[in-house]
Amino acid sequence: MTRCWKLALTGVAALAVAAPAFAITGGSVDGSAHPAVGLLLADRGNGPVPDCSGSLVSPTVFVTAAHCTGNLGSARVWVSFDPQYVAGSSSLLAGTAYTDPQWGLVKDDSHDLAVVVLDSAVVGVTPYALPKAAALEAAGVASQTFTNVGYGYSDRSFTFDGYRRWSTSSFTNVKPTELRLSDNPGGVCFGDSGGPRLLGNVVEAVTSTGNSNCTGQSISYRLDTPSARAFLSSFVSAP
Repeated sequence: MTRCWKLALTGVAALAVAAPAFAITGGSVDGSAHPAVGLLLADRGNGPVPDCSGSLVSPTVFVTAAHCTGNLGSARVWVSFDPQYVAGSSSLLAGTAYTDPQWGLVKDDSHDLAVVVLDSAVVGVTPYALPKAAALEAAGVASQTFTNVGYGYSDRSFTFDGYRRWSTSSFTNVKPTELRLSDNPGGVCFGDSGGPRLLGNVVEAVTSTGNSNCTGQSISYRLDTPSARAFLSSFVSAP
């Protein structure tokens, strides 16, 4: 969510144990259920530290949120797909972050979207699909249950334990560039920023913002809009 350790929250911090972003509250430890969801790590001066969540959409392209990558000192970052991240022992894959250049510059469109292009293809993990154009405006979407996955805080003690977790959220509404979901009694929290809001194997949106209590309603950036598809098309094919 947008304030890092990150969830672009209305006044929240970033995941890195250095600062919080949103994590899955009221959810379940993921294990191997969503292996294409990874933890983004960035170097803020002391080597790789947890920063946000994200998901693999091609063997070399990892999608996350712009507020996770836009203010880094270096575009060189790392991703871990381990079900539990353990500093010093988890596998890290290096890559380069690319932030949507329109992030924070356009009224009524946050452009809260970024990708990491990994140095090497991920082996043994099936990437998620991207949505078709205007997929969230199709009939029947309002009745769907979305799956949230991320490495954020699991409760309001705001303690990072490194586990990937998942939960579900019901549809509230869509705006031109936003998907709004109900996170009662729990949902995404700090550290879950950039993580997927899934329908089946499709990343419909990435977690962007929420509230400081990690409950209520959260806002995600849609990937089915012209602006999102234009940015992503430089890195991966969209349906």
